[in-house]
Amino acid sequence: MKTPPKQNADKIVAQHNALVNARFSFVPLQMRLFLALLSRISLDDTEFKEHIIPVSELLFERHGGSAYQQIDEMCDDITSFKLYIEILEDGTRKRRRRPKYDYIPLMAKAGYDGDLGGIVAAFNPLIMPYLLQLRESGNFTLADLDELRKLKSPSSVRIYWLLKEYSDFGQRTVTPEQLRFMLDIAENEYPRFSNFKARVLDRAQLELARTDMPFTYELERQNQLVQRIKFLFGYETANTDTNGADEGQETKLIENTELSQHSESAEKVSSDEPTWIQALRLIGVSLRSIKQITKQLEEKEYPLEYVDFVLSRIGKQHQLGKVKKPAGAVYKALVEKYLLEEYLAEQKAAKAIPVKKLVATAKLKAPLHEEVAFPLREVREMYENPGPFLKRQLQEPTFELHLEAIYLSQGFVLVHRNGEDWLIKSGSPLIS
Repeated sequence: MKTPPKQNADKIVAQHNALVNARFSFVPLQMRLFLALLSRISLDDTEFKEHIIPVSELLFERHGGSAYQQIDEMCDDITSFKLYIEILEDGTRKRRRRPKYDYIPLMAKAGYDGDLGGIVAAFNPLIMPYLLQLRESGNFTLADLDELRKLKSPSSVRIYWLLKEYSDFGQRTVTPEQLRFMLDIAENEYPRFSNFKARVLDRAQLELARTDMPFTYELERQNQLVQRIKFLFGYETANTDTNGADEGQETKLIENTELSQHSESAEKVSSDEPTWIQALRLIGVSLRSIKQITKQLEEKEYPLEYVDFVLSRIGKQHQLGKVKKPAGAVYKALVEKYLLEEYLAEQKAAKAIPVKKLVATAKLKAPLHEEVAFPLREVREMYENPGPFLKRQLQEPTFELHLEAIYLSQGFVLVHRNGEDWLIKSGSPLIS
């Protein structure tokens, strides 16, 4: 995966501690926009300004035509985004002795401007006390922007700030309920603490290990229930679980993210498995569920390419924040086939284009009405932009090798139709 472009190198950013501890959760694109705007604030600013954020600062790889749709939908969502935040005392900007909370909209505006080549955005003036003139309150936290941009998960970014606030103390202790509140994680999202530990705590520990805030943590239990989480900064000792059994150092970190550089979860997936099974397992689809999907494929309820179609579609929805748990969404789309009609409609439209000439040496041997066709540009786009949870280490190193391994070796041929290249296969795809 490409690294994000350097923007505002060595920039120090700041937030009032009430904002550090507020209740909210971002999706990745929203977090990147938030950090981009944060990086453009000076400690001496007295009001918010409109800023133009280049698309390249938010999307680090080329995403084709879908990039602008993602950006546009993200802007639409974030303009209605609200923080549940502690209200500060008027004039002093200090925290009240008896905290009072309220909902405050984050943005005054956010929209893509094609002429300017970026997003025109500005913070809501109501959050000025939490981001501007922070020296007056004396109650704020500083962070290095380069360190924040090493983090991929929005929840890891939030945990970074929460720990950074207490960096001078060497530790911070919170209850699971407090952490869920600040990260805006509902109880039914990770009902078992072991899931919350694997998908939030362990993941943040992996990501923050590459920053200036590495940490370990201890779980303090009472009657087998976790009562407190003690974060320890900069220690190299293993995680411990006091007054209770060890949660397990080898918790399977199947998370729908871009943590491709970590091989821990990839080791759980066999490279001997077909690529589509590897992709499903990496996003967290269970082996039992994959057996059901395999049975549907064997009974030809849908073609193998429908699996690719679903993975791509759900992946884009996850990146936009419309799907929080891609594993469940992908499984449902495959088993219930609710995207199948849309997939078949696209294939029918593709078949309507007449064949002009062959580009490859292979020839079509089946009637055109039995073929499966994919525009080459869409196949390339899926290869270059597999979505936030398809691990890149499982892909072939080049697009040409990807074509050979996934398509040409399975009977597809390259065809030129009406000025565009297509991958064509006659009949139904084989189940490998």
